[in-house]
Amino acid sequence: MSKIDIVFVDIDCTLLNWSTRPPFFDIDSINALKEAQKKGVLIFFCTARPYHSVKEIKILDIFTPDGMILANGGFVLYKDKILYETIMEKEVFERLCDLAIKLNVNVEGVRRYDCFFIAEEDEAVKQLFNTYPENIPPIEDYHNQDVIGLTLFAQKDLDEKFMSIMPKDSYYFRYHDYGVDVCTVPHVKGEGIKVVLKELDISKNRAMAIGDDLADISMFEEVKYGVAMANGKEEVIKAAKIKAPSIDESGVKYVIEKYVL
Repeated sequence: MSKIDIVFVDIDCTLLNWSTRPPFFDIDSINALKEAQKKGVLIFFCTARPYHSVKEIKILDIFTPDGMILANGGFVLYKDKILYETIMEKEVFERLCDLAIKLNVNVEGVRRYDCFFIAEEDEAVKQLFNTYPENIPPIEDYHNQDVIGLTLFAQKDLDEKFMSIMPKDSYYFRYHDYGVDVCTVPHVKGEGIKVVLKELDISKNRAMAIGDDLADISMFEEVKYGVAMANGKEEVIKAAKIKAPSIDESGVKYVIEKYVL
């Protein structure tokens, strides 16, 4: 096995265990990542969460990665340097917000480092944040904003209306009964990895990615060593080169100690 120079690791259900409420971090695995980092291995979080969400769960209080691929690849940071970002066309964002206001639907606009609501918290927000707890952001005017994406707090029966005003090839992903991620340029974790490897001049043959969900398959396509958590979806496990134990068994720690350290 080639020496590993960089590890891309998912957060939810990979380092953050959702089997209990409240969820808890797999500290043993995070400590293993710290040890790898001390030995010169670069560690990148690669997550669907935007920056403000990663900050809110407080994982940055216990570990500082070398970089982060955020919003499923829509925003990429190496230390404090922005390597890549997608900014939604203002006219498209405003059109979506106009329709949301008309339909009494709230929107969370996601900027580089923070977010905002366009209306007061409602029942849909409460339902979604009950599943994925976050702080309620401030309400702001949605005009002339630079956003990398947005969340619609809308039920399924409104999908067709919102999708009908989206540009062709836009990304509209429902991940909850009350939550939809929307962006005009599809965000792909693997594309974020390509950006990082090119910028840092690291071969994919010396790169590893660890994850559990469908969005993580694109990570495996851009590294030599794709690692699926045992608690991951079947399709993810099939796409991986290495199968790790589940998060309950500190799967990331096992992989780092066996293949990286």
